Amino acid sequence: MQTVLKEKVNVDAVFRSFKDQAEHTRSGWEHKRIQPRYVKRKKGEVLTVTEVRRSYAQRKGKRLQVHFVICCEGDRYFHLVYDSDKILWILLYEFDDQMLFDEKEVDVEIQWNGLSGTER
Repeated sequence: MQTVLKEKVNVDAVFRSFKDQAEHTRSGWEHKRIQPRYVKRKKGEVLTVTEVRRSYAQRKGKRLQVHFVICCEGDRYFHLVYDSDKILWILLYEFDDQMLFDEKEVDVEIQWNGLSGTER
């Protein structure tokens, strides 16, 4: 089952410029430039990322979006998107089985009015 969320979230992530050679690095993702670690939802729920299953970059005009398929504690799977132009994270989907997105790229159009957390 897949649930559409399209929810703006706060993400604690590691941004890298080079491959980390330290022995204590985690999960084999040290070669990627962005690694999400925690996702905080608006209602206060904090998701701990246990594994990044897949990531891919997608151009939207001049913008770059980076898509992540993440596994969180409790074997919950999410599709998370980082929009580098808007410096914005979107929790796009929650789904039961990580296989849903392993081979599928999703086209996303993010509409954002610049008013973080406010409603008109």
